[in-house]
Amino acid sequence: MSQENTPPPSTHDQIWTSVQVAENSENFDIAEEILSKAIRQRISPEHTALYLGELALINLARKRYDKVLDICGSLLGGDSEIEARHPNLHFNLLACLEIATFLQAGGDVAEVPFHGHTLRFAISGQNSELEFQHIRQKLYEPEEVELILKHMGEEDIVLDLGANVGNHAIALATARPNATIHVFEPIKKTCELLRRNIALNGLTNIDASNLDIAVDSEDGFLNMVQRINLASSREANEGIGPAIPKRALRSLWPERVDFIKMDVEGAELRIIKSVLDLIRRDRTKIILECYKTTVEQDFADLAELGLEQIDCIERSAVFNVLVQPK
Repeated sequence: MSQENTPPPSTHDQIWTSVQVAENSENFDIAEEILSKAIRQRISPEHTALYLGELALINLARKRYDKVLDICGSLLGGDSEIEARHPNLHFNLLACLEIATFLQAGGDVAEVPFHGHTLRFAISGQNSELEFQHIRQKLYEPEEVELILKHMGEEDIVLDLGANVGNHAIALATARPNATIHVFEPIKKTCELLRRNIALNGLTNIDASNLDIAVDSEDGFLNMVQRINLASSREANEGIGPAIPKRALRSLWPERVDFIKMDVEGAELRIIKSVLDLIRRDRTKIILECYKTTVEQDFADLAELGLEQIDCIERSAVFNVLVQPK
């Protein structure tokens, strides 16, 4: 991608699309140039905050720790109103600051105590939301992990659809050594970190044979925008991200499935419908996110499929809902 002979993007949508395309192609110099010009353009305080946070993330992933510390330190220091006015930016900057400090000091693996064990997670600087918790010796989304364990049997077969770097899978496999956890994740860099984390923990009850593919209701391909922050990667319009093979969940179903954890960016209902007969046969429990803005419709859709709610936890923007066939 080249910015020569083309005018710089001027609206937020144009800017953000251009940044995503540049990041997806690993043209980070171009992404930084676009963001720097956008910050000077001052579209709005909210957009400027978004661009500053993205600049910090890019420099963190590029291992420019001094620059990350400069950006974060200057924005967070003094009488800054960022926390009150831009809480998401404040979180991103604080995460970048602590992760950069950890990595600059020579650390690359965080240790997290869990149920009498010590879990180990690689710190890459490319997954700030999770890694921020790991370097603080905490699991990411611990309430959801505990909810799964509460309803999970000792020898369950579990599918983790959207495993990311293995935060949930590694905790579950450690706490339930006789269970089998099948992990699925489409993003190549995330898969590399997931494999490393499985090895770091010496786990043999995690099946990672179906990585580098997306799970859906049918076979085919989808395009993924691979963001600088891996947890933000998502399905995209054709032509923006690389085409990744996707497989129908039915073709990947093992002899039985006792539990499914789903984080598949809005494809949950479509996938559930495609294997509803298998879910009913195996009495499979499913945990998934329902956004508060759509929760009433989501609950109605799940009930229409014959799935009843058996547990739930509330988080800031979502409910983690556990359902099973009636």
